[in-house]
Amino acid sequence: MKTKLLLLISLSAILGACGAEDEMISPLWGIDYSSENTSGFAMGAVNQFNAETKITYVVKSANLRCAGGDVYALLYTFESGDAMELKVAKKTVDYNYLFPGKEGENQLLSVTFNGEKLNLAESKVSIQPRTEENKLSTITKLLTVNQAVFDGAIGRVPLLK
Repeated sequence: MKTKLLLLISLSAILGACGAEDEMISPLWGIDYSSENTSGFAMGAVNQFNAETKITYVVKSANLRCAGGDVYALLYTFESGDAMELKVAKKTVDYNYLFPGKEGENQLLSVTFNGEKLNLAESKVSIQPRTEENKLSTITKLLTVNQAVFDGAIGRVPLLK
């Protein structure tokens, strides 16, 4: 009798643990949520091309978090002190977000650089899960109306609640 009781208690503990783990996995992104302090493990850079000049912004930290509804904010903070925030609408399981986007599809909604909203022309960001790292990999190709281009890849981006 004691063995059966112990077995039932163990089984309920295991099932309870599985239920808690399922709540941690984001069904939209396919990876677990991470803690805030993992933002500093991001790696990569974004290059800004404007006419003949090129500026490289090396990432210091990055994260993706819900900004309300189906809108998510992807934030890059660079070693130079500069910051870029991309707002995307996640509507499908596809990894690509386009500007201008179509209704019902993933969209790149806006980009701010150092608090100033960029006037975007045709642009794209890709956000892909890396399940082996439990992080996201991002690729940006942003074209602005004044012909400045932001192009780069940043990996090890955590998903935050």
